[in-house]
Amino acid sequence: MFESAKFYVIISNKSFIIKKEKENLENIIDFASFVPNVPFYHHLFDEDKNYMENMKAVVKNLKIRNLTIIVPDDCIDLTVDKRILSEFFTLCGVRKIQIEAQCFFLSLEYKRYVSLSKTTRNMVLQYIVNGKSIAKKYYDKNYEDIKQISLDMKSIHTDCEYEYVPVYINNMNNNMDSFSRIGNLVSLNDITKNIMKY
Repeated sequence: MFESAKFYVIISNKSFIIKKEKENLENIIDFASFVPNVPFYHHLFDEDKNYMENMKAVVKNLKIRNLTIIVPDDCIDLTVDKRILSEFFTLCGVRKIQIEAQCFFLSLEYKRYVSLSKTTRNMVLQYIVNGKSIAKKYYDKNYEDIKQISLDMKSIHTDCEYEYVPVYINNMNNNMDSFSRIGNLVSLNDITKNIMKY
């Protein structure tokens, strides 16, 4: 039986980045943000915008049936955010939807690592083990005490206190360069490669 091509939508701070499995296809759909510290996708259902019609056209044109949405790392515990995105793409005609977080694609080499990400709302430090977030700590999105974050990385879980655990910094929005001395910067391109290999 014919299986539809798999697509990925990576949610950045201001856009949908649409990728097709096994192809170099990339569509970027930018959105305006209307309220500070509120993700753009909270406006997808605004009645005075035509986001739904525009996205329906993209879904139809690309023949998107099977979609994995790669959400920002602060969405792991926010069912409402996952629901907004899932409902939006379902109403646009996508039939099968899965949701994963960006932090799970920062490294395929290590099964255990610490991730640090900055989203529209905040920063999140997480201990990742076998594709699951075991422990996390949130910071204000403008928090810049690198020394304290480095200490928190070691105390986020007992594994991190007594063993070497690599640190990956989600830099897909190009806003984490100042943290490069405490971990490995992971670009959008790196995350995309890991998604395609997964």
